[in-house]
Amino acid sequence: MTPSLRFVALLFAASLGPVAVTVMGIPLIVGMLPTAMLLTVAIADRLTGTRTPVEITRKVRSVLSVGTENSVTLSVRNLSAKKLFAEIVDEPPVDGSVSPSGALRVILPPWKTVKTEYRFTPGRRGKFSFDGVWVRHSSLLGLWRIVRRFELADEIQVFPNIEALRRFELLARQNSLAELGIRATRMKGDGTEFERMREYRQGDDPRRIDWKTTARLSKLIVREMGQERNQNIMFMIDMGRMMRQTTGGLSHFDYALNTAIILGHIAQQKGDNVGALLFSDTVKRYVPLGRGRGSVEALVHAAYDIEPQQVATNYRRAFKQVMTRVRRRSLILLMTHLVPGEDQRLIRAYTQSLGQRHLPLCLFFKEPSLEEEVMVVPSTVGESFHHAAAADILLERREGLSMLRHAGVMALDALPGEYSAVAIGQYLDIKARNLL
Repeated sequence: MTPSLRFVALLFAASLGPVAVTVMGIPLIVGMLPTAMLLTVAIADRLTGTRTPVEITRKVRSVLSVGTENSVTLSVRNLSAKKLFAEIVDEPPVDGSVSPSGALRVILPPWKTVKTEYRFTPGRRGKFSFDGVWVRHSSLLGLWRIVRRFELADEIQVFPNIEALRRFELLARQNSLAELGIRATRMKGDGTEFERMREYRQGDDPRRIDWKTTARLSKLIVREMGQERNQNIMFMIDMGRMMRQTTGGLSHFDYALNTAIILGHIAQQKGDNVGALLFSDTVKRYVPLGRGRGSVEALVHAAYDIEPQQVATNYRRAFKQVMTRVRRRSLILLMTHLVPGEDQRLIRAYTQSLGQRHLPLCLFFKEPSLEEEVMVVPSTVGESFHHAAAADILLERREGLSMLRHAGVMALDALPGEYSAVAIGQYLDIKARNLL
């Protein structure tokens, strides 16, 4: 609680009393009377002001989406018979941004409740909390500025931006994934699983004609075959130190997680089962293979509050877990960085072993900084060294990819911004070619 400008102005006016004592000969007790009265009133106003005549509540959804604006509503009730002018400052999680910034100003009529809101954009997945709310307003007589903190704790969970990711699902339903740079090789009539009967159209393969149905209905009827359903896709998502690298404000782990969620949406729409294993030096989370929307939601809930760790990735443990837990033939999609050395040899050995039962697919991250470095023509000795080092690293990675492919393993790499498109395109290609 601090003195208001009104109090300071009145105190200055009252201080003229002692001056009048000297100049006009007024008795001292009379000259000091205005100051004494003002201080008495100010003390009374201060004492009553400690009982802040407002109540405040906060309304925010318990589940938010990272990177998207979410509404936060503050309801302030005036418990006095005087109109109040209040400033409100909330305490949202530090991993996010608010709009508008600064204090929210409201006018509170007597005995009324006023709602005000701002927008909060979470910057990171996980569990967070809104803490207290600061309210500043004048005392009943306006002589003091009252500041009080209300303890309002609201726990929230911040998940990946599912609303934005559903655009991929919608485009997949409409066969419009080309808008996102995704190219599928599916041809009309591909597949081995019966979908439906329909009338013959010009250009249909005559071998698809169902002659029994044609004879019964007296018109040409063809069997339309679709891609096989109820297949499995298991995501192996690296959470080691290499996945802590960031591009465009997101870690490579987030790019991999978003890719798994996007592809999971598409796969479950096609009737496939989805599961995931998240690992670093140990297996951190395991989501069993499941069917339908619940399988993708299980992945989201399993991964929303974990981050990549500053540890070396243990591929041996992760692959052994997959071999033990996943018995039926599945597409095993490994999302990681390709690092030359022992890790590369382990990936090659285990993916070859997985290939005896499953269909392994390795999708590695390209590093934008390295790709940009090799495109720059060096002009100094220092730049030449950087250029040569980047070229050597990229050459080693290309050799690693070549060795994996030579060993019969499907291996691709992509820049973070193209990661989802490459993964989805390869999945659709696998489905179209009936490789599972």
